[in-house]
Amino acid sequence: MNSLDTNILVYAVNADCPEHSRAAGIYQLMLDAPQEWILSDQILFEFYRALRNPRIIEHPLGHQQALDQITFLREKSGVRHCAYETVFWPELYRDNLNKNPKSAHIFDRVLAVTLKQNGVTRFYTRNTKDFSNAGFKELINPIDE
Repeated sequence: MNSLDTNILVYAVNADCPEHSRAAGIYQLMLDAPQEWILSDQILFEFYRALRNPRIIEHPLGHQQALDQITFLREKSGVRHCAYETVFWPELYRDNLNKNPKSAHIFDRVLAVTLKQNGVTRFYTRNTKDFSNAGFKELINPIDE
């Protein structure tokens, strides 16, 4: 099972950024074989926030436009979705929180546990360093390769 990070989605829909073409290629792979991909609700929430943020996107979207983007991905694209479940807490605590990570990395840790518990083995992100110890079989940076 494959998944991708919020940064890949942001680059994929932002034609003004230099990372667009590579990220758009991964996005299209996802849309071409949606049954092989899963997105966590956390990624979709982060994506919504990024789409509306002028520090991230030069021309941010309004509420409805951003909502349409995440609604398409969650409800219409055919891509599977998942969410953090409280049964994941022991793994999150044992393997991540108990090691005193930087507080900024807690969301990445929650995301990694959620995705792994839902069968993700290949994860696409530009932030490979943040996920290097997450246990994915394949960690791919499609932007800087």
